[in-house]
Amino acid sequence: RNIGGLYPHNLPDNRSSGINAEYGGYHKICPLSTLPHINRSDIMNFYHANNHPSRMVLVGVGVEHDDLIKAAVKYFPQDTTTGKYEADRAVYTGGHCYRFDDEAPPTIGPQELPTLTHVSIGFQSGSHQDDDYVKHCVLNTLMGGGGSFSAGGPGKGMYTRLYLQVLNRYHWMYSALALNHPYQDTGLFTINASCHPNNGWDLVQVLIKQFKEMSRNINHSELERAKTQLKSTLLMNLEYRNIEMEDIGRQVLASGHRKTPAELCAMIESVTPQELQRVVERMLESRPSVGAFGDLKSVPPFEEIEAAFKRDDGLLTNRITNFLLRGARGKSGIIKN
Repeated sequence: RNIGGLYPHNLPDNRSSGINAEYGGYHKICPLSTLPHINRSDIMNFYHANNHPSRMVLVGVGVEHDDLIKAAVKYFPQDTTTGKYEADRAVYTGGHCYRFDDEAPPTIGPQELPTLTHVSIGFQSGSHQDDDYVKHCVLNTLMGGGGSFSAGGPGKGMYTRLYLQVLNRYHWMYSALALNHPYQDTGLFTINASCHPNNGWDLVQVLIKQFKEMSRNINHSELERAKTQLKSTLLMNLEYRNIEMEDIGRQVLASGHRKTPAELCAMIESVTPQELQRVVERMLESRPSVGAFGDLKSVPPFEEIEAAFKRDDGLLTNRITNFLLRGARGKSGIIKN
């Protein structure tokens, strides 16, 4: 099933995290609480409903087409009836889910890993069949990001916005990474970041600022660098046969045909700053999806984040008042389910 919100496989309650469970948004990874209730008949019913010839794509690279057809006829069933699978349309809703956990993460080394605050803020983007799909990919590459430590070198994205404007500027940021998640019906564009628990409010403010500035001042050099990096990544990945097969299969399964690398590179090259500004403005019209995990003592409430995005300057307010109220409520006051 598709999702229309934020990371349902990591969150305790899908409906609170921007996902309409009626139309999709189910867990990507089975929750531990569900495992005892799964039996053999459930698995077999799932298998027969989903693994059906009408939903399969057979791909061959470096093989004669006629030989591939013969092998398919010989080893695959010739049943052409439609399976029982019914696809519901995913509907993006926006929302939030905060999960407090101030315990240190497990480690196999002699030194304990730090307890961090992890925040992800996302907006609705487009599906993988959307006319703006390639533009979202270019925007993703332009924002880039990664961890606070990197050895550098060609292709590492050290000149992306999240490196230049976030990781190289704020020493307390452990990571900041932009990700675009395209699905069949909709998509989700997020910036995920982590920091020391004392800087949660500042982290959220930095992320809001980055979203606000996405549609402003996209200069020619950074756009050309992002397009060149995206084309380079695409072509280098397709040098491997297994990735090429997966690319063919995914495209045919999703759209019924395959775009060649030359076609994709031409689409990337045609992206303009004005088009990126348009897709960002369209994204910011949707309701934000916010997920937070870890020590959340300084993370602002969802209502405050949502209100900040509606302001032209994107500034958070009521910081002192919010912290005083939280201190009176204790930890339970910042757990959102």
